[in-house]
Amino acid sequence: MTRREQLIGKHGQQLARSVLSGLGLEMIEEIGTPVKLIPVASSRKGVYQVIWGEKVAGDHRAMFPDGRSVLIEVKTVLDRNLVWSDLREHQPAKLQQHADLNGLSLLVWVHDSGVYVMRFPIEGFGAGKGITPDQAAEYHKFTVGYIRGCLIAFEEELKQLEIGL
Repeated sequence: MTRREQLIGKHGQQLARSVLSGLGLEMIEEIGTPVKLIPVASSRKGVYQVIWGEKVAGDHRAMFPDGRSVLIEVKTVLDRNLVWSDLREHQPAKLQQHADLNGLSLLVWVHDSGVYVMRFPIEGFGAGKGITPDQAAEYHKFTVGYIRGCLIAFEEELKQLEIGL
């Protein structure tokens, strides 16, 4: 990955985090990939071999106010459709496992036309398939509505508890 690609990805991560925070998710934290740095004998100082640790489940973790876990994978693909192969091999399975355990799994696509938050799994998106910005915009509307509905339901539960006290 080039330096330019790294900078674009980092900017995309920041945009995604801002959008997710605006939707009411809390404790949004980046998941760091574990590495070990092994010094290498060299004529130059500070040369290390990088040993990558276990693959992480996603890019970020967050919480709903009710305590439910949110796993987020962010893809910054600015100038074309998002395709299944943009996901690394382990990522769909981790997002699906998290969703199966009653967590909210989100795939966030940062594109030139906007930032799209989509609940995973995404209907019709799989091996050999892609998503256009127009499709992503529809999934985004549905996902934002779902998130807002969850937050409203949680607020209502709190009000009922306060009334019952």
